[in-house]
Amino acid sequence: MDKKLINFGVSIGQIIFMPGVAIQFFIVSLCIGQSFGTEITIVWIITSIITSTILAIATPPIPGGGLSCYTILFTQLGIPSAGIALVISIELLMDAFLTACNLAFLQTELVLSAKKLNLLDEAKLRK
Repeated sequence: MDKKLINFGVSIGQIIFMPGVAIQFFIVSLCIGQSFGTEITIVWIITSIITSTILAIATPPIPGGGLSCYTILFTQLGIPSAGIALVISIELLMDAFLTACNLAFLQTELVLSAKKLNLLDEAKLRK
């Protein structure tokens, strides 16, 4: 791959490309909301998806960075703040796994983007 794409893509991708975190935010909000008796409607689900996506981009790229975003997510969705205690245990277990998933997704996306932009040397890649 071209060095320019690698230098730009990896540095910015590690900060804002977090699809695994967005999925986790949505699933956790759905589970915790259901556990605390929050009424889940279509509007609630759409709000959860949009908020989870925005928060995944805004999540600080540090261990436990997602914990700071759950207060915003739960407030937006009407979930009691007592749910954060449950989220702490989930976040500690899932953080390393999600980091690995996000980095694997990033590498795959960079290879696919390089191929689309004709910046990929497929002969070297196949070796």
